Amino acid sequence: MVDAPGHVDGDDDVPTTAATDTAEAVEEQNRRADRIEAQAGQLKAAWKDTIADMEAIAEEWREEGYEVTDITSVDAGPIGRDSNDDDGEYGMEFVIPDDDADEFVDAFEAGEYGQYDVYRGEVEADAFIVEELVDHDVERVILLAGAYQLRDTQMCAYAAREEGEMFTFVRTLDKTRLGTFRHDGYRKFFPRADDLPEDPMEFELL
Repeated sequence: MVDAPGHVDGDDDVPTTAATDTAEAVEEQNRRADRIEAQAGQLKAAWKDTIADMEAIAEEWREEGYEVTDITSVDAGPIGRDSNDDDGEYGMEFVIPDDDADEFVDAFEAGEYGQYDVYRGEVEADAFIVEELVDHDVERVILLAGAYQLRDTQMCAYAAREEGEMFTFVRTLDKTRLGTFRHDGYRKFFPRADDLPEDPMEFELL
């Protein structure tokens, strides 16, 4: 009997390279999907914990007799000035829901909020923060919760280090700015800012 062209005895017992590659690719895709799912779960849990932290801080201030405005942002993150614009804006920006705008404006206009603190945590490549703004004279507190990717911090941290101060901006989704706060120092926002190189071109993730 003559074998068909290309046939070699024993071929049926040896997995083809294509089949092996396909199986490995599927396995890698499954592993990647598992990693993404696990990371998504971690980020969701971290955000839930951030909101819980804000609520706990708010309750502590209320027990002290302070009026508290606590708002969960729909978007947040540092904005950095252009490297060629020494006078450009930089700071932490919180985008809040339209439904919270009036409450925020009332609180903002009622005090000066010279004292601030930042409660900050990191999960993977994301940061989660609660910013606390306090005016003891009028016994008011504003709390803002947000999350952002660490890769977005570089230019803002650099500008803050150069100027020695930070700013917080609050706006609505339609870009209406509701208030601006100035803060002495910057390390509460960017604890590793002093490790940045002098040349912004050499930046790595904070």
